[in-house]
Amino acid sequence: MGFRTTVIFGVKKDYQQKVFDILNKYDLNDVFESGVRTYGWTEYDKTPNIKHTEYYAIFKADDIKWYEGYPYVDEVEGLIYNLINEDEENAFMVCLGEDSIIHGEQGFWWDYVNHVSELQIIDNTDF
Repeated sequence: MGFRTTVIFGVKKDYQQKVFDILNKYDLNDVFESGVRTYGWTEYDKTPNIKHTEYYAIFKADDIKWYEGYPYVDEVEGLIYNLINEDEENAFMVCLGEDSIIHGEQGFWWDYVNHVSELQIIDNTDF
């Protein structure tokens, strides 16, 4: 029991080993899906336009207990916080509770994660 959360965070590829070290420490490698993704953007106010490409290691866990004070939560969130303090583009994090409310966020997560909310009619033909 307890409140469950979907957690998505990313770090620039150069920092992914720091994340794996934390996940290994708490035996969470099987809990988090991970992969490297490419993100690009263009600076149009430069002549010529400057194109940028960044590689991020993205981590996602569904249905995880993610409470402040849990050692693995504090270590991951601390790492994300410290990386963002070095450079705001180094990392991001967003946590969506089972109540569909974002209850934790760091960095510019909306540049990397879509948050989609919808209502659906339940097909309950058994009544």
